[in-house]
Parts: sequence; structure tokens; C-alpha cells
Amino acid sequence: MKFKDTKLNDKLKKAICEMGYEDLTRIQEETFEPIFRRKDVIAMAKTGSGKTAAYILPLLQNINYTNKSTQVLVVAPTRELVIQIVEQIRKFCKYSQSINCLPIYGGQEIRLQAILLRKGVKIVVGTPGRINDLLDKKVLKLAKLRTIVLDEADEMFSMGFEKEVDEILNSINISSQKLLFSATITDRVYKIASKYLNDPITINCSDDTSILVNEVVQIAIDVKEKMKNECSLRILKKENAKNSMIFCNTKKKTETVYKYLIDNNVKAEMLNSDIRQEEREKILKRLKNGELDTIVVTDVLARGIDVEDLDLVINYDIPFENEYYVHRIGRTARKGKNGVAYTLFTGKQIDRIKEIEKYTNKKFIFENVPSISKDINVDFPISNRGYYIITLNIGKQDGIKNKDIVGAIRATTGMKTEDIGKIEVNDNITKVEIPKNYIGDVVAKFENGIIKGRSVSIIKE
Repeated sequence: MKFKDTKLNDKLKKAICEMGYEDLTRIQEETFEPIFRRKDVIAMAKTGSGKTAAYILPLLQNINYTNKSTQVLVVAPTRELVIQIVEQIRKFCKYSQSINCLPIYGGQEIRLQAILLRKGVKIVVGTPGRINDLLDKKVLKLAKLRTIVLDEADEMFSMGFEKEVDEILNSINISSQKLLFSATITDRVYKIASKYLNDPITINCSDDTSILVNEVVQIAIDVKEKMKNECSLRILKKENAKNSMIFCNTKKKTETVYKYLIDNNVKAEMLNSDIRQEEREKILKRLKNGELDTIVVTDVLARGIDVEDLDLVINYDIPFENEYYVHRIGRTARKGKNGVAYTLFTGKQIDRIKEIEKYTNKKFIFENVPSISKDINVDFPISNRGYYIITLNIGKQDGIKNKDIVGAIRATTGMKTEDIGKIEVNDNITKVEIPKNYIGDVVAKFENGIIKGRSVSIIKE
């Protein structure tokens, strides 16, 4: 179904068209009519499936343009998601100037939020804690609320907001329409739904991964853990990415990767729990404006961040949950555009790669670590197999064995064992056959390298 064929007014359709959207996603198509008819809805959909538009567009169509009271309240678990929702609503309302929208969350001046609310705000989007603060101060008034939306309800409850959400739902008119969007229906989500929703319509699109993965080129690279920083750097250079995200599983990893990239002249920033909200917003703005090449993030901080048209996503770590994988890579395939997503894995994680393939119903393309340079002006002998022959200044007297050479080359260049040619360890020197497309990597890493604690250099013959 296309947006032009919906019941939306011409102003909304014009804004949607300018944003590049034509077809409704599955969740949007299945929820539009029930929400438009003011039914209570429980909708299961994965993050990135277009769920914000799924609930907000029919609500915008039904909103009373002349009433200044708060008519729609959206409750979201994080500041980042609140900001994303508000940004999207404002884009939809580009030609509907009488509809205003206000984000409310901790870290902002509550006095300013109160002033704006007293003037009248039709749509309020906020985190549970700040919404309750403003309700307690009797600044946020919900007497004429038409609809409340709980966005990412499962995440909200896993973060410990169940009590706050319960208090919000107790404060609204019983006749208000209630919409609950969640990736999964956990026991706590079901408890809230059964307590407050009135004969809800349940819509399950949680199995719809095709929305995000069909247009994404998914590439997997088997790489040693200590080679991941270098591999990420080479991917950025290979893809010439001007706006990208690198996902790590821990805050400590974001710091390590960020420092490595900065040391190698990449325009990078990081987002983790140590970064203040004000600074986070500045970083995201810089990425959107093309001032950064990449930002290094954790899943928790990236949840709710909406940066469209990413050139590239790198999974530095494989996420713990398959859902997070789909959420990550979906950032590089928005509005019908193709995207590229790299996933770095160590040999023992091949089962996780296969699990993700099964979950997304799409195969990875397996590649080697990108080489530094395929064309380099070098003066090395060439073997009869077409390999360059390099000579290292270490050998048997240094306790060096073939496996030591293989391990060092793999760990520092990303080459596979099978890509390395013949190795000849003599008493004082070692000769190694290197494929032409990897000679730049080896020269860069072994002109002044270390193997088994020994200084290594390439002997020019």
C-alpha cells in the first residue's frame, strides 16, 4: 500500500513524499486503520520497522487542530528515542504548522519545559521519570488527552520504569486511546496491557526482518581480536565512508576503538554512558552535517538514535541479541536505499554468524581483512608462483618456527593462513612468500615489528 492511497490529508502526504517515503511498511499498513478508528492496539514490531510513523501518522490525521490542550502523549524509555520521535513528528508536520510537539526528558531545564507546556502543546513525547515530575507539579495536564503511546514498552520495563508507567496510566482519562508498541510481549508488558487496555487489537509483525535486511549487503570478516581496530580502520578507508557507525558491546571497547581511530587521523567521536546528553546531541548533529566520518557507540546509547542514510555500519562486536543485529544494520538501509554492514567475528564465533543468517534469512558474504594497498612500488624477488619473497632478520637461532611467522602475519595483517605462501626458516633469516595484494600490509607491519619479543625488520636484498 502506498501513502498516497491512505486517508491522510494532503499536507501530511506532501511532507511524507518529500521525506522519500512511498510504500507503507508492514507494521504501518496493519496498524493504520485500527489506530485511525481509535481502537486500543498492542503492536509487536522490531526497532527500525517504521513503527513511529505507524502510530503517529493516523494520530496526526485525527488531531484537533484548534484545541491547544495536550492530545497525544508518547512515552519512550530513553532521551535519544524521545528526540528521534520528536524530530520525525516535526518532519511530518512540516506543512501542518498548527501542530506543535515538545520533547521532555531529564537533563533539560524543567522550568523551560513548564513554560512551553503552559502555552499549550498538542503532542508531548517524554521519558517516564520526567513525565511524572511534570504531572506531580501539575504542569503537564492530561484531562483532554485523546491517545497515549507506550513506545518500546519491553525496553521501558527492562530499564525499571514499570512503576512510573503505571503512575502515568493511572493519571489519564479511562476513555483515552492506548497504544502499546513493543518488540516482544513479556510478562510485565502483558500485565500492563491487560490492566489498562480496552479490548485491544493485537498485531504481530515481530517476525518481519526483511524490512531491514533485504537491501543491506552483509559482509562477515574472520579476524583476530587484536586485529579488529586495524580491520575497522581499513574498512572505513576501503568504503570511503563519510558517515558511519561502529557498534561495540561495552563502553570500554568504544573508548579503545575511538582512540585508535583518532590516532590514525579518522574524524571520529564516541557515544557511551560517560558522554553528557548535551554533548551527545552535538556529536549527532556533527555526524548528520558531514563533519565526522564515524561514531563509535554501544547498543544502549544507540537505541533511539535516528541518523538516516548511513554509508556504513560496522559490528565491531557481534551483538548479544539477534534483534540488536537487525536494529544496527537497518540504519544503513533506510528509505529504500542500499546499505553496507560489516560484522567482525573470531573463528569460534562462526556459530553466531550462522545463527544470524538463519534469523535474518540471508547469507553473509565472507571477505578477508581489507589490505592496505593492492598496488605498491616494491623491489622484492618474485617466486615462480607469482608471490613476493620477503626476508626477515630472524631465524632458528632466535627460536622462531613456521607457526610463529604465520601467527604474527595473521595477527597484524589479517591474512588467512592459506593465503601465506612458502615459509623457509633458516638459522639467521626467514624467507616468506607473500601474495602481491598483501605486500603493502606486510611491509608496513614488519619493517620494524616484533615476533616472540624479537625486533623484526625486512632485509633488502
